[in-house]
Amino acid sequence: MGNAEYLNRPDETGSETETLREKLRDYYGTAMTGGFPTAVIDLGRVETMSDEELRREAEKNGIR
Repeated sequence: MGNAEYLNRPDETGSETETLREKLRDYYGTAMTGGFPTAVIDLGRVETMSDEELRREAEKNGIR
């Protein structure tokens, strides 16, 4: 499964908010270890984002 397929997989865990939070953790964690160390800042922000902020951030990054 490619990264885009993984990040856009259907919600299997229940809460949409927690699913988006998990997908964004994966997205920024991968970016951080893939040569973009400043992604750690975004990774930290994901933990404190509201439901609406998570939805906007996911949309901005093409994550459904």
